[in-house]
Amino acid sequence: MPAEKLLQRPIYGGVFGEDGRYALASVPCVSHGLHATRYMVVQPQAGIVLSVSEDKVQALSVARERLNAANDNRTTRAPTGDQGELFPHEPLLTLSTAPPLVHIPRRRREVFAQSRGRCHYCAAVLTLDGKWHVEHQLPRALGGDDTGLNLVAACVPCNLAKSDRTAIEFVALKS
Repeated sequence: MPAEKLLQRPIYGGVFGEDGRYALASVPCVSHGLHATRYMVVQPQAGIVLSVSEDKVQALSVARERLNAANDNRTTRAPTGDQGELFPHEPLLTLSTAPPLVHIPRRRREVFAQSRGRCHYCAAVLTLDGKWHVEHQLPRALGGDDTGLNLVAACVPCNLAKSDRTAIEFVALKS
């Protein structure tokens, strides 16, 4: 699939200035399974993206906020003769109590959602970032593929007990 062309037009006035160095860009995309348009405020010469949104007004609003904040920082940093404090009194490292963010692959999230967060075989409740397997109802060894219809969420004990049987064989064996 070829890359879509980024359409853009210059923005004039207000915080964006009168020189047209910022542009409102749009590109077609797919969002939640539907065709959509993504809007971006960019500075093409510098290769900077100020904001991205699926709503044009929101993209412009966020870009205005960021430019205003950047302009406020420039005006408050007036040069002074004072050096300031070399070592602040705050500790240099602060330990966060929040758990680290874990990246969960798209396919794993899709299988979890399709299975409604439960094991396909015993209906045990699973957590998205917990220990469970993406399981093939028809094993690859028997010609199963990696399509969404063949993949289900399974708790570790069920998947290990199922082994290389088909889902129907395993359910019949459990009964």
